[in-house]
Parts: sequence; C-alpha cells; structure tokens
Amino acid sequence: MNKYTAAELPWVLIEGPGSGDADFLGRWLLAAAQADQELQKKFERNPGLKQQISRIEVACNVSFSTAATKFVELLMKNLTCFSLSLRIEWGEIFVVMTDLGFFRRTGDRYQMTIPKGISGSRIQAALLRLAATEDEHLVTCLSKPEVQEWQLRLERQPWKQRIADRNVLLED
Repeated sequence: MNKYTAAELPWVLIEGPGSGDADFLGRWLLAAAQADQELQKKFERNPGLKQQISRIEVACNVSFSTAATKFVELLMKNLTCFSLSLRIEWGEIFVVMTDLGFFRRTGDRYQMTIPKGISGSRIQAALLRLAATEDEHLVTCLSKPEVQEWQLRLERQPWKQRIADRNVLLED
C-alpha cells in the first residue's frame, strides 16, 4: 500500500474541484466549520477525549476549519491539485478528514469531496483511530517523485478533461 522507502517521507496528492468552483469550496469549508462544532460538543460531553487524543494535539489543537482553509490555500496555487507531506502539522488532520469524507481516495491520489453525515461520534472514532496508530498507515502514500509526476500529468491535462475524469472516478 505504501510506496516509499524508509529514507523518503510519505506524501499524498490531493486533486481539487474545477477551477473557480466556489460553490464546492464554500460547502467544503462550511462542512469543516460544522465538524469543528461537532467536535466541541463531543469534548463537552466527553472531557476524557482530549486526553485520549493528546498525541495528536501535541503540535496544535485539532481544527478542521484551520486545516480546510490551509488546504484551499494550497489548492489556489495552481487550481488543480496540491501535495502534502504527512510529516508536517497538516498531515494528521488530513488523515482524520479523509476518514470523515473530506477526501476520497481514487487510485493513488485523493479527491476533495463534501462529507456526508458529520457527527461527533464519527469524529471521535476517526481521532481515536489516528491516535492509536501512525498516520501513514491509514492512507495511501506516494514518494515525492511520484507526487511530482502526478502533479505534472494533472496540470498538463485540459481542465475540462480533468474534471470529467474526476467525475467518473467519484461515481463509484
């Protein structure tokens, strides 16, 4: 499943919606805000959850809105896709957001998707799964050269064809 040697960092490639699809990005960001609200409710009902996920929150607090904003910022650099090392602060939250449906694996890469049915229980389960293991074991990773090859391929593809391909991949 993982295609990197011990000397390489695990990377993921995330493909965005069509260029200028503000409706999708708006709904995606609102879903992140909803996830933050559900997480706060879960913390209030289960004060021990913070301790259970303390390994995740070493670098920063879990914030879906902050991460989603960062991911949109990365996407805006070329409007097609972006890569992410799982060894930076955004890697762990990417894993959780994938588990919740913000990203969907299609082959070796991930598509930004609107999650369905975000609940505190689903968020708690995703956080606990991540806290119990290493992040790259929960997602498909690529090496940096593989990510760069995919990025070039996607950026060279006509945008209408890329979106048509994306739609076909997401139909499954």
